[in-house]
Amino acid sequence: MALSFEAARRVLRHVGQLLLLRVDLAAEELALARRQWIGWIGTALAAFALMVVALVAAGAWLTLVLWDRLGMATPGILALLLGLAAVLLLRGLLQAAGTSAAPLASTRAALREDYEALAGALAHERQPTDEGAPR
Repeated sequence: MALSFEAARRVLRHVGQLLLLRVDLAAEELALARRQWIGWIGTALAAFALMVVALVAAGAWLTLVLWDRLGMATPGILALLLGLAAVLLLRGLLQAAGTSAAPLASTRAALREDYEALAGALAHERQPTDEGAPR
């Protein structure tokens, strides 16, 4: 059974509207991700600045406290401890980044479902029916 021109036009119009809806959804997800990343970056920069100040103060204090016992080895020991802490923090950051969700994952899944639904509908439409077959 052939589709009429009007039916094909309606199908194309609905497909176009569906695609525009999906594009709008993707734009919303990107805007949300952008706002989220800007907030995370701002918070991370503030935390980094405070951490640098705290580490300088703690390093100076420990150097004064331990200078009598360890002498010139005190700054080297502090550098090793701070380096170890940095490695542990970077390892945790890389692990967290590896387990985070892919960007636009839900939009890609919705587009895949739409494609499968359209492909199934077109395949079903092309299948011959037994109504007009001779018996």
